[in-house]
Amino acid sequence: MKYLKIALACVLISTSLACLYLYYASTRIPQTVVIAAGPAGGNYYQLGQRIADQLTNDLGIQVNVLESEGALDNLHRIRDGRVDFAFYQPDTARGNNEDESPGSAAFVANLYSEVLHIFASAESGIKTASDLRGKKVSIGSRDSGDFAINNALFEHLGIDLDDIKVVDTSYQDIPKLLSSGELDAACMAGGLHSPAFAEIAQVPNIRLIAVPYADAMALHHVSTFPSSIPAGFYSSETPVLPAKESSTVSRRAKLLTRPDAPTVLVEAITNVIMDEHFQRSNELHELFAQGKTFAMANPEFSMHIGAEHIFNPELKPLLNPDFVEATEGLRSFLVSLFIGGWLLARWLRDRRLKQDEHELDQFVRRVLDIERRQLGLDEDESGKDIEKLQRLLDEVTQLRQEALGEFNAHSMNEDPSVACFVQMCHALSDKINAKLTRQRTDRWNRLLMESGKLPSVGGGEDQKPRPE
Repeated sequence: MKYLKIALACVLISTSLACLYLYYASTRIPQTVVIAAGPAGGNYYQLGQRIADQLTNDLGIQVNVLESEGALDNLHRIRDGRVDFAFYQPDTARGNNEDESPGSAAFVANLYSEVLHIFASAESGIKTASDLRGKKVSIGSRDSGDFAINNALFEHLGIDLDDIKVVDTSYQDIPKLLSSGELDAACMAGGLHSPAFAEIAQVPNIRLIAVPYADAMALHHVSTFPSSIPAGFYSSETPVLPAKESSTVSRRAKLLTRPDAPTVLVEAITNVIMDEHFQRSNELHELFAQGKTFAMANPEFSMHIGAEHIFNPELKPLLNPDFVEATEGLRSFLVSLFIGGWLLARWLRDRRLKQDEHELDQFVRRVLDIERRQLGLDEDESGKDIEKLQRLLDEVTQLRQEALGEFNAHSMNEDPSVACFVQMCHALSDKINAKLTRQRTDRWNRLLMESGKLPSVGGGEDQKPRPE
């Protein structure tokens, strides 16, 4: 039992240390975080750098912002676990005929609306969106959100991709290509304050083409919303750009993370995004005006529990969910250990009781042996058995003391066999004492008779003398 208590104490200490380590590991923010942004010069990349700077200032961690081909490439990197966070435009995977599994990523927040822009040079002769047929057009790489929303645009316009001359180029080269005539139009989606749009707007005689029947296009695509670009947004001086309000469509740019990303890290980046100063500094007008309503709308993927804690703090549990999940196996082990310890304790107790009963049997046999040995004594009237009886009495006394030393008070109270054994010892002691008394009395009377102080009684046979 002593060793069992020591073993249990060691297990408890080890378990406590393991829990402390797991809690530290579960609540520790990683020292390096990777964000998949988008092409350099785009809104994704710019905003990714701002988020990285804020996280570095707040937490002192290293944040790497990676260039990518765009939204679909970002989704692939999240799904493969190569990055911690990524920007994504909804319906990009479906637009590229890929399965957009809800479990491939986790939602953090909506950031802003990516508005579709159709920039066309004056020399191209493009006056309406339908004039894109047969022209040299940049529609973004196949792994980008631009490609997905442009695919929906051409479907809406009844234009096949084979009807246009697709020019594969980067954001930085688009202004130069539009100016030189190597590119007739660029169809791009991004925030209204994207630096790429501001640079393209500076191209001489550039036009902004409206999306016809934008409401109808939005109704055909769940994640697409009718939108507009205010007149004079990019240039309020002559030439005004756009000359009048331009109807178009938009999709919300989302920040995604890995489903298994640390909760504390997701909480930290969500706090950065929901900070009003950060929203004002990065002109996230919709997020600033609508707050959680805009941030949580149409998540498309399951919301990460870290983001849920920031949007709904009343649902935040007392213990870190990562710690609870990490200790699930440990809790099962502890419960199993507790049950196993309880069963072992019961087995040891039963074994001890059986051993006690075995020892009691030995004591009972020794009592019976003493009783058998005393049966033949006290038959000799000469009193020669006194010493033997006295030795047997001492033996019974010693046996009783030895037995009582083996049993505690609980076992004597609970086990009736112990009480029965004690009664047997008392009865045997009384019997031996009675024989000793008779032997001593007979011896004393015999001595008196031999000395003549006590006359013999009886008619022919000696009678036992009557004690004075």
